[in-house]
Amino acid sequence: MGNVQSEQYTAEEAYELLLESPAELVKGELIEMVRPGARHGIVCGEVTFLLKQWNKHAQLGKIATNDSGVVTERGPDTVRGPDIYFIQNRRLPDGAPTGWVEVVPDLCIEVLSPNDRWSDVMSKVDEFLAAGAAEVWVIDPDLRAVHVVRGDSPLQVYRNNDSLTSSVLPEFECQVADLFVECD
Repeated sequence: MGNVQSEQYTAEEAYELLLESPAELVKGELIEMVRPGARHGIVCGEVTFLLKQWNKHAQLGKIATNDSGVVTERGPDTVRGPDIYFIQNRRLPDGAPTGWVEVVPDLCIEVLSPNDRWSDVMSKVDEFLAAGAAEVWVIDPDLRAVHVVRGDSPLQVYRNNDSLTSSVLPEFECQVADLFVECD
């Protein structure tokens, strides 16, 4: 993680700021993030493509990428940016929001970058689950693995040759290797 700005902000105030670098709002404080590298973007793109293919037929929700802001806590406010997320349509009665999402996604996905610390990522995972996410995937391009965390069960690890499914994405299935097809 990067520098912490000492001033306290609400989610609405932080949204209005024109930031020069990526940042998340954590308990009212802006924390600058390190921009991820190309492999991170390639994996995010592939995961998004596979999810969009599934959702084209399922039409069950909205899939967002690019660290789109999700309000996970109020007073002081926290806004996190999962790399990718899925929210069921029934939880978005007004359609796709234009600003940060006030509805915690059903599925949050984080793709590890070389500069990520496991403890920081797992803190973020715990935060998503505590806020109401049903499932979180942590994708590790180095290990070619997906760590799936659900609030009601122990962490599961899916490896390169495993088939990945989700409790919140009915009939979604892909090979873990498919997530890394463009990394070679």
